[in-house]
Amino acid sequence: MIGKTLASIASLFLLSSGCYYGSLLGARTLGENDMSVSGGVGLPAYLSSEDRRQADASGEDDIPISPSFSFMTGAARGIDLGFAAFGYGLGPQARIALLNPSLREAVSVSVSANYVIPAKVIGARGAIAAGYLLGSDLELYGAWEAGYGPDVINIPKDSTGSWDWSGMQDGFYQCIRAGAVYGVAGPGREAWIPKSLTFEFALPLNLQWRMVLVGIGVSF
Repeated sequence: MIGKTLASIASLFLLSSGCYYGSLLGARTLGENDMSVSGGVGLPAYLSSEDRRQADASGEDDIPISPSFSFMTGAARGIDLGFAAFGYGLGPQARIALLNPSLREAVSVSVSANYVIPAKVIGARGAIAAGYLLGSDLELYGAWEAGYGPDVINIPKDSTGSWDWSGMQDGFYQCIRAGAVYGVAGPGREAWIPKSLTFEFALPLNLQWRMVLVGIGVSF
């Protein structure tokens, strides 16, 4: 029930806004036969008032509030498969552990494809992440993420002022992510209690304004 509600809300948000920066994805894989349904939002935060004013005035690289949704399942030990919805689209997603999942240290690579629905164009995104498990419930992680696809931040407009999806340009993007995944409760928890909470800061490396995306995610 909770998963269906999250999916419905995320689908509505994804039709109105989005960007590629930040995936709210830690370095540790889920574990075989485990699964996760997650929803999150990235909140743009400019590092100066002047950059905020210039972004408003120019309309360029002005990142909107960016919701996302994902489903992942532990297909095998150290391998997660699923799909993600972000940046006006959706597509398959995978995460593969490069170290023994039983270690406190974790290194993984993740890849995803994103079919941007209004533009009918596909893009790709990949990341390498490293993390460390503090205690049994808190993972701290950092990652470098990059991709190539339609520039959904700078959508051109036609003569009527409507978005011209056919006139979009493709481009390369990248960011550095740092965050924490906190396991809220173990087996036997109530259905309404989240499995984990994720907090993340994503620093875009190819925008003309100084800013970060503050990400908040909930997984069930």
